[in-house]
Amino acid sequence: MESKKQNSKRKNTEGAIMAAAEELFLEKGYWLATTTEIARRAGVTHAMLHYYFQTKEQIFFKVLDKNLHDLFSSVRNAMSTENISFWENLKGGVDQLSEFLSQHRQLVSFLYDVARHSPELLQRYQESTVNLLYGLAGHHKVLLDREVRSNRCNPITFEQLFLDIVTMCFSTYMFLPVINPIVNMSEEETDRFLKRRHEEIIALLHHRLYGECKTVP
Repeated sequence: MESKKQNSKRKNTEGAIMAAAEELFLEKGYWLATTTEIARRAGVTHAMLHYYFQTKEQIFFKVLDKNLHDLFSSVRNAMSTENISFWENLKGGVDQLSEFLSQHRQLVSFLYDVARHSPELLQRYQESTVNLLYGLAGHHKVLLDREVRSNRCNPITFEQLFLDIVTMCFSTYMFLPVINPIVNMSEEETDRFLKRRHEEIIALLHHRLYGECKTVP
């Protein structure tokens, strides 16, 4: 039976390998990051890395599992507040989504690259991600339908609203690696840019829900 000391050592080693792998995945992409480099950066031998993780794919899944869990947990917690308006609840979730993406700025472009070149790596997440989204969305879909039926906001389906949020938030971070070298923003300027962009997204969502919407002829 594994002792507490052995369990702690195992978790620390696994954590070091996962942290090193995530850094290299984001820096080089999935295919160019090698297990040899991951082991070196984690401060372990190559043999030890394979003792904990049999393949690079297995490390990738563990890293992605952790990030998706952190993302959904933060958004779910923000949107679980009771006795506040639909808009305040929604804004809390979008705030948390933007905060998470701001702290993981390379993650979106990395996942987009994986989806383009190695879609099979993400296929295993289709069912679990859909289930998570439906679990998160179920109650808020009811709240939105009630908001629309009561004429408190403009007609919109939950699917449309969800797509608006995802495209606006994720596209910002997808194109950031392209924009940054062109305009050569400092870290401080990038922070200000992302803060302004988040404020714009919130304003656009509020207008989409509660502003005057005219049909384009």
